[in-house]
Amino acid sequence: MSDENFLGRWARLKRETKTADAEKPEAEPATPPEAPPELTDADMPPLETLGFDSDYSGFFSAKVSESLRKSALRKLFHQPEFNVIDPLNDYCGDYTTFAPLGNLITADMKYHLQRTARAQLESLMETNAMTHDTLLAARQQALASLQQHPQAVTDSVAYQSQGRVLIIGGAEALEIAAQLPETLKPHILLTEAMNTELKQVVTPLAGRSIDISGYLGAFSISLNSEDGKGSILQTDLILDLQLTPTLQRGIQPPGYFAPSPETLATTLAELPDLIGEFSKPRYFHYNPSLCAHSSSGLKGCTRCIDACPAEAIISIGTKIEVNPQLCQGGGACAAACPSGAIRYQYPSPAHSVDQLRVMLRTYREAGGIAPKILFHRSEMAVSLDALPANILPLPVEELGSTSPELWFAALSFGASQVLLYDEDATPELSRQTLQQQLATAHAQLQGLGYASDAIQWLAVGTPADGISPAPVMPTFPSSTQGGMNDKRLQWTVALDHLYQHAPQPSAEIPLPQGAPFGLLNINKDACTLCMACATICPLKAIDGGTNKPQLRFHPDRCVQCGLCANGCPEKAITLQPLYLADHAQRRLTRTLHEEEPFCCIRCGKPFGSQSAIKMMLGKLASHPMFQDPRALKRLEMCDNCRVVDVVQDPDAMGDTMSRSFRH
Repeated sequence: MSDENFLGRWARLKRETKTADAEKPEAEPATPPEAPPELTDADMPPLETLGFDSDYSGFFSAKVSESLRKSALRKLFHQPEFNVIDPLNDYCGDYTTFAPLGNLITADMKYHLQRTARAQLESLMETNAMTHDTLLAARQQALASLQQHPQAVTDSVAYQSQGRVLIIGGAEALEIAAQLPETLKPHILLTEAMNTELKQVVTPLAGRSIDISGYLGAFSISLNSEDGKGSILQTDLILDLQLTPTLQRGIQPPGYFAPSPETLATTLAELPDLIGEFSKPRYFHYNPSLCAHSSSGLKGCTRCIDACPAEAIISIGTKIEVNPQLCQGGGACAAACPSGAIRYQYPSPAHSVDQLRVMLRTYREAGGIAPKILFHRSEMAVSLDALPANILPLPVEELGSTSPELWFAALSFGASQVLLYDEDATPELSRQTLQQQLATAHAQLQGLGYASDAIQWLAVGTPADGISPAPVMPTFPSSTQGGMNDKRLQWTVALDHLYQHAPQPSAEIPLPQGAPFGLLNINKDACTLCMACATICPLKAIDGGTNKPQLRFHPDRCVQCGLCANGCPEKAITLQPLYLADHAQRRLTRTLHEEEPFCCIRCGKPFGSQSAIKMMLGKLASHPMFQDPRALKRLEMCDNCRVVDVVQDPDAMGDTMSRSFRH
């Protein structure tokens, strides 16, 4: 071991290290690396080629523009890898948009809507310096004015019943027949096989089908079997106790009852009163000259037939027929009719419009503001105390009998809104027709720049105190038009007034399919100007020219019945539902198609259109009768020259007959 201790060894190693470092040669200074060239915008790759794995470092060069750098970074952070939402983040959702509630209205929403509506009406009242009592008094005077215009007496329809009752059912029919008073004469159509002692008043159904026609006092029941051995029963009244009644109509014929177990007792109490003579109003008026149902064997408008919930309307050739005994005054037929050929008569449209005008004028003169018309069925109980003070209820026979010409007349008279108060008693067919008419009315309102809810349907179950009193329509001078029994004229006159004061009117307003206004589009390459459409049109919306082959169109007459399109042999016509809001444009006759006339090759007389003759030549060129060039050429002659040429042609007349005509 060495005698050197720790401190001595440490000092020695330190001296040796310093001596070694001093003896090392000095290193040559290192050459600094060349600085890379600075990149510019021209050196950068196209942005569309960049992806998540691309090198973006070059975009941070000092000479790369700020806008390009931001675009590159935007491209990077739009990559899917940077758009993964952390599911554990409570605030990662998009709270800027919400799923629509549709027709759902919460209780809180209802409260705030009613609160806002009341505030709007109160603000309007404050501006006009009036009180709630003023509105109530004005409404009272307006409703009283209706009594000054009672509806005119109309024709009546008579029924006569002798008390014969046909009860359709099983064992329960036998029990009910035994309970009827002696004034009724029951007969049972037994739907179940069972023994009974009442042989003289029981007819077993025995698997036969039931066909019911008729009405109070004149029912006919046909029992049809597969072997053709049927029978017919006659009766005055029918009590149908089957779980599924034989007749499935929205409005049953008078004298036909299919009660539920809950209403059976009430029905049985009514039957004894249906003996004797009865009458009801004749609810409709039909003008066949305006009807577009059919022409030349072609099917046209069937809207009244499709809309009638009582099945009281049938087709009879080119026109329709309404059974007055089956008609119960639903009014959907008149609402659906595009031409006004069938209209309501109890009351008449003219009377209803005059009532509206007088009522709204009386309300305004009494100091009322922002009036709203509430149409409701006369048998529907409406509490005035529950309604806002500016709502004027107007009872009608059936809600389905109201239609756009009446609604728009009310708006033109200054109504702030028209409300249609629906209920369970409205037949489904009538409700569907009402919705179709609403779709047309809403399109016209929006096209004129008004709010579509200026005419609003109130769903079944809407409480009276939940109806908003807030005004919808702007204020403008009221129209003074009188009531008319011309549906289209009443409708367009009211719309013309709204057009004059419209905030942002459109000259042309697209309408939904089935609307009673529109244009025709012609494929000129296919049209031969054969004038079949002009011949078929029942309302003379299409006619021909006088001096040349021409097809002219009158927009104000067209009801979009489709007869012209169905009757066009070339299928060159299509319908375009459209309303021309400008009165002058609506009255302007349009030329749909025209051509130079084809002149007789022999005398020069014009006798047809170029395209019609061309089509005829093409179709008959291969016909056996026209293989002779002279015979084919004869088609290019007028009727007089054609006869002369036939007489002079030996091949057409025979040589002997031809010589006799020449000599």
